[in-house]
This record gives sequence, C-alpha cells and structure tokens, in this order.
Amino acid sequence: SPETGLRIFRSIAHYGLKIERAVFSSGKESFSYLPAFNASIFLSANEEDVRKAVAAGYAAGTVLKSPVVDDDNDVQLRLGFDFDGVVADDEAERCFQAHNDLNEFRDHEVRLANSPLAGGPIEKFLKHLSYFQRLERKKKKADPTYQRILNTAIITARSAPAHERVVTTLKSLGIEVDQVFFLGGICKQNILNVFKPHIFFDDQMVHLKNLGSPAVHIPFGKINEIQNNENKQ
Repeated sequence: SPETGLRIFRSIAHYGLKIERAVFSSGKESFSYLPAFNASIFLSANEEDVRKAVAAGYAAGTVLKSPVVDDDNDVQLRLGFDFDGVVADDEAERCFQAHNDLNEFRDHEVRLANSPLAGGPIEKFLKHLSYFQRLERKKKKADPTYQRILNTAIITARSAPAHERVVTTLKSLGIEVDQVFFLGGICKQNILNVFKPHIFFDDQMVHLKNLGSPAVHIPFGKINEIQNNENKQ
C-alpha cells in the first residue's frame, strides 16, 4: 500500500540505496508498468505473479529462497546466466526434447552453428548490462586504476561441438560477457561455487535446487511447459 511504501522509502534512505522510483499497488499486479519505467525484467518471490507476467509477454523470473553471504570488501557484482531458454530462445531445447537424443541435438546445432538463435526472455536485460560493461571497459582503458564492478558469465550445459552457436548468437544480439562456461555434463554448482554469483538465472529448476547461490527461475519454454503439465496431472 502507499502507507507501506512510505516505510520502504525510509528504509531505502536509511541504508543509502540509490532507489528513487517505485510502484505501490496495494496488492494489484504491477508488471504491466514495466514499459512505463523502461524496466527490462520483473522479479518476484511470488511464483504466480511471475507466471502471469510471462503469460502477458513480459520478461520475468521467480526469486528463490537461498542463503546470502555478502562480503563488504567485494566490490564486484557478479551475474550468471544459463543460455538456452534464458539469454536465447529455447529452439535448441525443443529439438532435444523432440528427439531425446544428445547426438541429434549436437548434429542440429552444428548444422546451424552460423545461424543465431532468437533472443530469449532476458535478452533485453543482458543487453542493458552489456552497455554498462562497455562503459566500464572504456573507463578502465582510460584509467588503469579503475576497478570494474560488473562481471557476467554464461554457464551452460552445452559442450563442443554445440558451442559455436552460443558465440554466434551472442554476437548477433550485441551481447558481451566476461566468461562463458561450456560444461558438457559437469554440475553447474561446481562452477558457481568458484564464480560466486550474486544472482544466477536458469530456466530449469533441476539446476537451481539446493543451490548455494542466490538464484532466479525463468519459467519459460518447452521444459517448463512439460513441467507444468506434469504438475497439473
């Protein structure tokens, strides 16, 4: 409510956060205001609100409960992203689900290695981050003492020879990231334990269960359609 909002803004001021805009809608859905605020993603701990936002065509994700240990001496902000169904659409995932054959999936991706995938649900969000990263690289070049803040990584279960389409797609979308991990079956948690993201985005809950990092589930694509149908049954 607006009354609650007053306390929230006082808390924001108390902690010195640079937040000036907000919507207090007394419990009504607020994701429809994203374009008005030029916001690129809707995040909420309310799974039902997120599903409604996705159904309405907005980029949205469910913030999962997870332990957070913040180091005040750590100046970086690290963000990790799955690729298929998150940064890119889930065309490749649909191919795998249709054939349930890893070799067929790899052959499909090798044939289309030079054909970029369409953007996924959080393409716009990552594009905005890439813009700020380019500014940081420019500042670092002008001032070698500058410590960059943003650090982004793609962490995908893909491996060679299905890796080339990832690079092709990122170039086509105009997205630059600092690191890409092609895991090919290695547990993502092993990488996340080292990378230590402040938030990690993935479309599959199987990769997010018992995760030791703050995480967001993106309920998008074929894999989530299958999961939703199974839950209804």
